[in-house]
Amino acid sequence: MPVESVVHLSGFPAPLDRAAFIEGFGPVFEHSSWVAEAAWERRPFASLQAVHRAMVEVVRASPREQQLLLLRAHPELWGNEARERRMTADSVAEQAGAGLFSLTPEQAVRIERMNAEHQQKFGFPFIIAALKNTREQILSEFERRLCLDAGAAFEAALQQVELITGLRIERMIPVQEERP
Repeated sequence: MPVESVVHLSGFPAPLDRAAFIEGFGPVFEHSSWVAEAAWERRPFASLQAVHRAMVEVVRASPREQQLLLLRAHPELWGNEARERRMTADSVAEQAGAGLFSLTPEQAVRIERMNAEHQQKFGFPFIIAALKNTREQILSEFERRLCLDAGAAFEAALQQVELITGLRIERMIPVQEERP
């Protein structure tokens, strides 16, 4: 049975061809449209959640070097990109939602120190689903992860990317109006 050259997804006004699919889903994984490009080959998709599962499978099946590039594409929490608002709109909203744009001076210094330590130790930024955590939870988890070995930290970061991208996909689902 031939695979359709378009994808029909609930909530999207028209079927998505390859270019529209990559345009729509490419940004879900931070600066890593290669994930959407590879996921396209796994169609058909029954739902947005199926799209996300396919994208996660692409990442998990990728070589470690490619996964590392994906992790490195993420901005640091309250790093230069955040302070200068040069992040993607999703990242700005996520970090702002966690209160990271209203840090105390002490918290800002602490995060900057931990960012540098994390980069030095693991070679990629600390990644967390900011919208699922308070500022205090983020700081606590940051400290905890700095004590992990490299393999555990890598896996924790990939799991957080999966959570973050799942939340981004959920935000793509249109809110259905309730009918009286």
